[in-house]
Amino acid sequence: MSNPVIPPGQAFGGEEQPSAQSQKIGLKKVSSQKSIFESMPKKPTQADLEQKVQQVQEKQSNHQIRARELTVQFSQLMADKTLAQNKNLLQKEVELDLLRSMVGFAQEVNADPTAPEGEGSLSWIIILLKNCFSQRDKINNLEYSLQQLEKKITDLDKTAKSV
Repeated sequence: MSNPVIPPGQAFGGEEQPSAQSQKIGLKKVSSQKSIFESMPKKPTQADLEQKVQQVQEKQSNHQIRARELTVQFSQLMADKTLAQNKNLLQKEVELDLLRSMVGFAQEVNADPTAPEGEGSLSWIIILLKNCFSQRDKINNLEYSLQQLEKKITDLDKTAKSV
């Protein structure tokens, strides 16, 4: 008597048993380790890039607005003609607060990676240099006026002595 041939994948009771080949076809069990590709930075999308550009532009715009405000305040304080001995504590505190704000602004801009290096400090250096030129012009004007007055006084003394 010959042995009946059982087709692959069928058991004796007519039930199907998966073959070794078909067991290999399923999903492979993977380890719990993370993929090496997960740690790689993902390419930014166009929307991400546009959002970053928008944020940088807003930050630069805010820096410009704040710089203008501080510059106007500094100019107003420099134009103040109150003598040092006549300043009260409030006026002195306002000056110190402005200086602190200017220094803080310069440090903030200098720390900003999107701003050119040293831009915060340079902005105040430029303001101070402009102020120096303005002070020089005022001093020259005062010196010229003083010379004119001294000349008139000398001329008046000469005419008074001759009379």
